[in-house]
Amino acid sequence: MTENDVQPWERIHNWLHSNASRTFGQITAPPGATGFWRLTGARNLIPPAYTPLSAEDSNRTRIRKTTEFQVEAEPAGTTSGIFLQEFVPLAADGMGGYVFVDERPGPESGCVREWDVDEGSRLPTLWPTIDAMLADIAHSLGTGEPALREHVKAARAKFVKAVLYVPEVRDGLLSWQSVRV
Repeated sequence: MTENDVQPWERIHNWLHSNASRTFGQITAPPGATGFWRLTGARNLIPPAYTPLSAEDSNRTRIRKTTEFQVEAEPAGTTSGIFLQEFVPLAADGMGGYVFVDERPGPESGCVREWDVDEGSRLPTLWPTIDAMLADIAHSLGTGEPALREHVKAARAKFVKAVLYVPEVRDGLLSWQSVRV
């Protein structure tokens, strides 16, 4: 079995176990969890500093943050100043920011975006899918190359500042350091 035969979330899980033991020890996924949910609790797993939520915490956050106003939603991948029902939180930064899946209809449905407590979802899409996010993170962890390269290209095309991140492990804890491009 080659590395390409292993799912990205498994590659991340294995990499954390081998290279960032304290971050690996933070994983709180319940037995039998698979896919992205197997990484629940691994602090700072998603650059720059997002910690994966459990499926239950994702649902609670979605209910708590969703506005009661009915609005005509724009297509997936577009900005929103309010947290919509179609936003599924994946990870939190502990300061009101989230990484979420945008499930609104449209060509970018399923894309992964960032929610800022002050600015909403104004930045371009981070990754086109959860699988792309996991593959990018796994690649970055495995090679030390920067994560979010495609996001930075898309942001620059829209004249928006965006940052690349490289993984760093200190004392068994994973963090992401910004790099100049």
